[in-house]
Amino acid sequence: MKLLNEHFKVRMFRILFCVVFIFCAIAENVAAQNHFLGADVRYGHILCNDAKARMHINSPEKGVSVYWGYNFEGGDYWHSFWKNPSFGVELSCDAIDNAIIGNRFGVLFFIRPSIYKSKSLVLDGFMGLGLSYFSRIHNPYTNPDNIYIGSHLNALINFGFQTSCFVTDHLALCAAIKFSHSSNGQLMRPNNGLNLLQFELGAEYYIRKYKYAVAEVDKDRTKANGINVSLSPAIAHSLYDRRHYFSAAVSVAYSRRFHPCFSYGLSCDFMYNGTNITSPYSEGRLSENFSQGFAATFECRWDAVALRMALGAYIWHGKYQKLPYYERVGLFYYLGKTKSQYVGVSIKAHAASAEYIEWTYGIRLGNF
Repeated sequence: MKLLNEHFKVRMFRILFCVVFIFCAIAENVAAQNHFLGADVRYGHILCNDAKARMHINSPEKGVSVYWGYNFEGGDYWHSFWKNPSFGVELSCDAIDNAIIGNRFGVLFFIRPSIYKSKSLVLDGFMGLGLSYFSRIHNPYTNPDNIYIGSHLNALINFGFQTSCFVTDHLALCAAIKFSHSSNGQLMRPNNGLNLLQFELGAEYYIRKYKYAVAEVDKDRTKANGINVSLSPAIAHSLYDRRHYFSAAVSVAYSRRFHPCFSYGLSCDFMYNGTNITSPYSEGRLSENFSQGFAATFECRWDAVALRMALGAYIWHGKYQKLPYYERVGLFYYLGKTKSQYVGVSIKAHAASAEYIEWTYGIRLGNF
């Protein structure tokens, strides 16, 4: 027994040594980069769209979050154009004073493009995409009034503005106003979604000294046209028979990159939604699941990361959709040195009401 205890102690010492070594290596690397740590507390309120929502979920929210971020200060043009933006990941916990909705836990990746920077004051935009977990969801017997959150796991989308005031070279006091949306993209119904308006107060600590100077970089004036082909599968949940159905979209798009950080385009979308024929207004034909539309697109890029928005109109079988137009908003990542392929996730919606969540793989066929 004594020999076993000695072996255990040696093993634990080795594990502890490895952990300390790895921690020191990470700490040394972090100290050499422009990383920062932050935390905030917030107060918010659920935004209600109708009288039923005001009766059921008209409630305040209190929360905390911690996050890690990286502030770019390199020599690329997009660093300079966005005034050295920040990327990071945030963990959050929100207590909602409502027995119908319960509490929310979230994790998201965020982008903070700077709008204004000086030695002591920074104004950033904020865009975040991630996942949220709700402690209480719809149940037809125990929680029938929760028509807003149909599953524990949901998409989490935040956007807003944050201002930071530096009191030292390392420490900043922060305030923010954000709009926060949670929805499962119709993976489970009912799913009206949940919207909150949040006010935040917090602080950030920069591992190195904060640098506010923006590098002067020559503008890349390369302009390019391209053809993009993408496939976006999805799963949609029918409100009528409570079953899941395959959905997808195939898009062929023309894009014009008129600036290193921006592009616009026009896409032709061929869409399939298996839930259409489950509607009581359907005639039961398989062709009712298909539709086609054209959409205008606009894309903001931070090197390999892109935020893409689209507004489209149906030109065929639009009568089987909720509205004659549709929207898309998604976050994409371009792969490889040539960035000719991309993957991403987006939400297809009608008047901001989600139809489903799409998972996209696309190819840029070439420049001309």
